[in-house]
Amino acid sequence: MKLENTKKINKLKSIFTKKEVFQNNHISTQHNSNELLNYYSSLAFYHPDIIIVFSREGDIVALDNEKITALIGETIIEMADLKKFIPHASYKNLTPAFTRALKGQPNKIEVEVKNTSKKSLYLLITFIPIKNADHIEGVYSIIMNVTEKVTLRHQLLLREKHLNHAQEIAEIGSWEYVIAEDRLYCSDYFYYIFGLDKTEYINIDIPFQLIHPHDYDVVNEAVREAITTGTAFSIHFRIIHGKNKSIRYLKVHAEVYFEDGKPAKIIGVTNDVSYQIQLENQLIEQNENYQYIFDNLTSGIWMRESAGGKFIFASKGLETILDIPVSKLYEDSNVWYKMIHPNYHQELKNSMRLITEGRSIQTIYRLISGNGKIKWLLEQVVPRINEQGHVTNIFGLVIDITHEMEIEEKLFYLSNHDSLTGLPNQRDLYERLDRLCFKKEEPFAIFYMDIDRFNLINDSLGYSVGDEALKAIARRFETLTPKDGYLARLGNNDFIMLVPNFETKKQVYHLAEKIIHATEAPFTVLDYEFHVSTSIGITFFPEEGLDKLLLLENAHTALLHAKKQGKNNYQLSSHLTDISSFKKYVLDRDMRKAINNEEFELYFQPQVDPTNGKICGAEALIRWNHKEWGLISPGEFIPLAEENHLINSITDWVIEKVCSFIQDWKEKGLTVHPISINIPPIRFIKKGLLEFVKQQVEIYDIAAHLLEFEITESTLLKNEINVLTTINGLKDLGVTIAIDDFGTGYSSLDSLRKFSPHTIKIDRTFIKNISEDNALEKGIISSTLYLGKTLGMKVVAEGVEEYEQLNFLKQNECDRIQGFIYSKPVRIATFEKMLETGFLKAEKRRKKVIIVERRKYFRFHLPYPIEGEMTIIEMNGNKVHVGSSPILIENISLGGIKLLSSLKLPVNSNMKFSFKFKVLNEIFETTGTIRWIEGDPLDVFSYGVSFELNRVTEDRLASVINKLSGYSKKNEKIPDTNFVYEEAHIFLKKKINGSMI
Repeated sequence: MKLENTKKINKLKSIFTKKEVFQNNHISTQHNSNELLNYYSSLAFYHPDIIIVFSREGDIVALDNEKITALIGETIIEMADLKKFIPHASYKNLTPAFTRALKGQPNKIEVEVKNTSKKSLYLLITFIPIKNADHIEGVYSIIMNVTEKVTLRHQLLLREKHLNHAQEIAEIGSWEYVIAEDRLYCSDYFYYIFGLDKTEYINIDIPFQLIHPHDYDVVNEAVREAITTGTAFSIHFRIIHGKNKSIRYLKVHAEVYFEDGKPAKIIGVTNDVSYQIQLENQLIEQNENYQYIFDNLTSGIWMRESAGGKFIFASKGLETILDIPVSKLYEDSNVWYKMIHPNYHQELKNSMRLITEGRSIQTIYRLISGNGKIKWLLEQVVPRINEQGHVTNIFGLVIDITHEMEIEEKLFYLSNHDSLTGLPNQRDLYERLDRLCFKKEEPFAIFYMDIDRFNLINDSLGYSVGDEALKAIARRFETLTPKDGYLARLGNNDFIMLVPNFETKKQVYHLAEKIIHATEAPFTVLDYEFHVSTSIGITFFPEEGLDKLLLLENAHTALLHAKKQGKNNYQLSSHLTDISSFKKYVLDRDMRKAINNEEFELYFQPQVDPTNGKICGAEALIRWNHKEWGLISPGEFIPLAEENHLINSITDWVIEKVCSFIQDWKEKGLTVHPISINIPPIRFIKKGLLEFVKQQVEIYDIAAHLLEFEITESTLLKNEINVLTTINGLKDLGVTIAIDDFGTGYSSLDSLRKFSPHTIKIDRTFIKNISEDNALEKGIISSTLYLGKTLGMKVVAEGVEEYEQLNFLKQNECDRIQGFIYSKPVRIATFEKMLETGFLKAEKRRKKVIIVERRKYFRFHLPYPIEGEMTIIEMNGNKVHVGSSPILIENISLGGIKLLSSLKLPVNSNMKFSFKFKVLNEIFETTGTIRWIEGDPLDVFSYGVSFELNRVTEDRLASVINKLSGYSKKNEKIPDTNFVYEEAHIFLKKKINGSMI
């Protein structure tokens, strides 16, 4: 803070000598003892504040270092020592202040300094000129520490700023009215609320000028009352904003402060509530709109304070729905619930529980309205949930759906009932069976009832009469249906009756007999008297099926069996009827598992060139090695596979298996020939055969011509266009096509013309009849061979077993021979050995070897077979109940019997049989097992049976055998025995078909 040098003599410096003396931490000098010295020294060293004496040049002449050190923490000698404690911005302001003092103008300045601890100090420095006459000799600087005051001032300013900001956020303005002075001191936001310019204070009349005229008197009265009596007030009123002239809504609260017992001040806050008022007005308007809408809806809208609590709101629509005034809902919140049918109370309680958990619900229930009408209501309920997850209110919408429910009931009735008889129809029956099967609680029986020869009524008298007859029969069946039973019309003249809750099956059989007898009673319709009968098929849940389709199928099979038995009777479900149907049932049941468990096996029967014995192909034949019934031929399980729609999966399995074998043979270096595969007609109908074959050929990397697909002529009858398209696609791929069983179809020559096969196979039925005296058969075969040659097709003869057959075919140049004369179907390992050799030699068929049981008991050979029955009683140690099948007995001993049957049965299995027969008027029932089997070309099998006899039965049978031997020795006719004199296969076929003459 140096100033320019002056030429004038500095008299201030003459007061102090240049030699400074420090006494008691004061800067002193040797000076002349005069009054001026004493005056200046006293002022500098004894003033309570810090005084620094500066020369005109800005040099420090005198100061109290003790005070300086206490203030900033360091001794000051020169101005440069002080400068480092003063921030640059503050220091810049000191020079102008010093200069003004030199010009004779005392002045003050507030500066910030930092002490040695870097703490800010605020100093108020007063610059006072030191005059000697008219000349200024120097400057006094009086330094006052105002840090505490400045800090308080800053805090006040900050608090004021925060207060103004808070008031702005809260839209609140504060004010203070001094009554005696008529002065109104206001916060910043008060001015903003009223639209006034900010001043230090205003007269109270100024804001009063902005009060809405309609509210002026109210506000004026409140303020005057406060002034005169000191009454606090809280009022709402409107103002017209001072700047934008908008209507603002204010809320004012004021308190009065007294001095000397009189009101002195009114202090208050003014809140701008315009936004809230606008929202409230909008809400009121919206509520009025909603109220109007809700009250004019046919639906009902309501709100409760809680689940089951009091009604907060109920629309007028509820009056029409409930047929009671809405006021009753407010008076008694349970009046609605009391109207609801009791059947729905529990359901509604469960719904209320869900609502209290915060979940929305929708329910349909029935009630009796206030005027006694039965109504159906659809109600939706939504809970309101607060932040804590508690339900605070619940809202509901209810609709009267009575009309819709009545229509639905009518439609349901029409869709679930037969239009002619009024009985439940197939749809309703299926739903009922699904429910019963799903519950699995109680067994029940199914009656599948068919009116015998009912078509004669329709054909002879017309459908109108037939319909009336069906109605009469349906009414008769209804009267016979048990109280807890069920009757449906399945279609045409078929009826289904469900019989639950029976104690014994005899009761079920008795009911069936009762229905049959009641149906036979004559009845009259339109002057026509009718005599009808009914056949019934019976099946039981759960032992004969666990789902509706299987149960109905079993019942229908039993019905067909009843028809075969001559009608007007009842029969039990198919797999309980006899061994044959039981076997069919078991195979059908186990077939799907057989696919998954790889129980199927491929056999191969070679096709041989008869001129040289060279193997030129083979036919793949599938076998099923059942764990209980042994090796099952395709003739038994393929028809079942077609019925249960597994034939496609089995066919695809065979195709893939053959492809994998061909690949394996190639890798082993064997000569590979085309393999024939039987493709059932239904596989051509299902999409994807061509794509599947392409895929397998690519996966196993084999030539397509190594596959030959055998099809029957009936294949084309299934879906001619699609089948021909698939066949042509296979031919384009390289697969060869053969017609199997050629000559047995409906249009053999037409099939050749339509799709030009590569191969035709002559059916074994033609081959077996070749003999010297059968010119017709030979002519047919010769013509077929000639036809094949002419058309460029290969001809394969199937079922060749005799040399005579082979020689005839060779003479007529048959291309290939397939039959027992070369080989029976063999397993894969045996066939691979044949491929290694490449040739087969025709062998004469060996004569049948009659298997003789080597037993210790004498066998009596009956002159003719006798009739008997056989059934299975045990399988794998478990008891089974199966109906009996007919058999013929050829010989008998104490050890067992030889019997004839059309059934293919397992040998030495875990299957135990029961046999029943009558000899010499004595009935025998024995148990035993099958020890051996011998096949017959006419599909009749011979079995050797080993008995398990108790002592009593053994003695009785021994006596009968002795008597039989006596009659035989005497050449006498054996009496009281049912001999069968016709061919075994004819007799057994008649018995099985139920058409005994």
